Amino acid sequence: MVFLKGKERRLIVVSNRLPFYKHIDENGNDVWKKGAGGLITAMEPILRKANGVWLGWDGVVTSDVAEQKVDLINVSEFCMQDENEGSYSIACIELTSEEVDKYYNAFSNGTLWALFHYFFEKSFIDYSAWRSYCKVNERFAKAICEISQEDDIIWIQDFHLFMVPYYLRKLRPKQEIHFFLHIPFPHIDIFSILPWQRQILESLLCCDTCGMHHKQYLRNFNDTIIHYIREMKSENKMIRKEDIKTFFYVNPISIDFDKIDRTSRRPEVIKRKEEILQQSGCPDLILGVDRIDYSKGIRERLLGLEMMLEIYPEMKEQFFYYQLVVPSREDVTSYAVLKKEIDEVVGRINGRFSTGLWAPIHYNYGFVSFEELVALYLAAGVALVTPLRDGMNLVCKEYIAAHSDNEGVLVLSKFAGAIAEIKNCVPVNPYSIEDIANAIYNALHMPKPIMRSKMCKMRSNIRTHNIDTWLQNCLSNFQRAKDQNT
Repeated sequence: MVFLKGKERRLIVVSNRLPFYKHIDENGNDVWKKGAGGLITAMEPILRKANGVWLGWDGVVTSDVAEQKVDLINVSEFCMQDENEGSYSIACIELTSEEVDKYYNAFSNGTLWALFHYFFEKSFIDYSAWRSYCKVNERFAKAICEISQEDDIIWIQDFHLFMVPYYLRKLRPKQEIHFFLHIPFPHIDIFSILPWQRQILESLLCCDTCGMHHKQYLRNFNDTIIHYIREMKSENKMIRKEDIKTFFYVNPISIDFDKIDRTSRRPEVIKRKEEILQQSGCPDLILGVDRIDYSKGIRERLLGLEMMLEIYPEMKEQFFYYQLVVPSREDVTSYAVLKKEIDEVVGRINGRFSTGLWAPIHYNYGFVSFEELVALYLAAGVALVTPLRDGMNLVCKEYIAAHSDNEGVLVLSKFAGAIAEIKNCVPVNPYSIEDIANAIYNALHMPKPIMRSKMCKMRSNIRTHNIDTWLQNCLSNFQRAKDQNT
């Protein structure tokens, strides 16, 4: 339970995907596996501490969605965990194959994700996909009503569920509804491309609060609100900004710093770090960790690494670049095309610059354990986090938290939301291959006293502004909105 408005209340988090996904084994039994992604990394510790509920899709495609009771499943039934970490329950939403194709692939990713990340040339408009999106969002709203009480705190997450507040408000006029957007909110010129901009805007205005990661996203949203008010007045529908009851706030999401820091100090993780460095056979290890996505700038980063080797040929055999790419949305055509491009670029660079037993890039398309990831962070003297556009990016914060040795250099994109908080990184324009090349070279040659000073400052910042701070700030804004509207 979370403490709000004078008493403990249940927290219900609603997102497209659950933190676990289900598949059926050869014996017909349900098997749950842990998912990946920044939202899971950030939200799961909150729910464990709050003994809450997470509502979302379990990853199973059904032939037909039947009207049936939504059950609560405690994750302790299938997930081994430290009893000190607490537990929470999940509730599953069903999706058909057509809905996965239209609501998720076509509209959520093909339209909204592309548009909100400024890749408007990749965004396509499909009215049947919009109708499917609305249908699934309405199903989420009905499921929320089934598993919740009016006194519960409903916290809807991200762009997949923009329309849930609208449908939920119709079903529960007095329900406390909160929303957090984990991707950028684009400039009005970009947002205005969307034919259903008004429906999405009016749905968000059904919320008590709406949180975002960056001040620029909120400025963009405010511009949209001003334009909306002007449109309403031109239609003789009187509305003023002060009549809007939704409370908007900026609160950058963070990580469980202490958990990653503790893990990085464990003897077996330190031993694994040493093994990684020994296996690399080079003075320096550079690391990239990304979900497969065109917004992450993986291809541009690799081209920057290639240019660095061209400009500074003496860097051959002086570093080892490990690129971990986590599979995602593999049934989306643009992602399959991107993977093929990355494969080809890695092959070409290794073909050009390999010498004897050394190759500049080790490319791993797959998953690693949490402990292995922390060991990789700890082993990496340089981390490249260079998205072309990112709502926040938690990889850079995880890298900082893992460096309990106070070493390491972070090269961070100027277009990642995290750049507003992390001031002691090496900032880079991810669209400039030359800028990336020089940033890598400078990071590898940064004097150790300067490197340690910068890392200490970054660690102090992330330690202070951790996931618990983020949660408390969100809850404080929930209460502030409540007080403001009473």
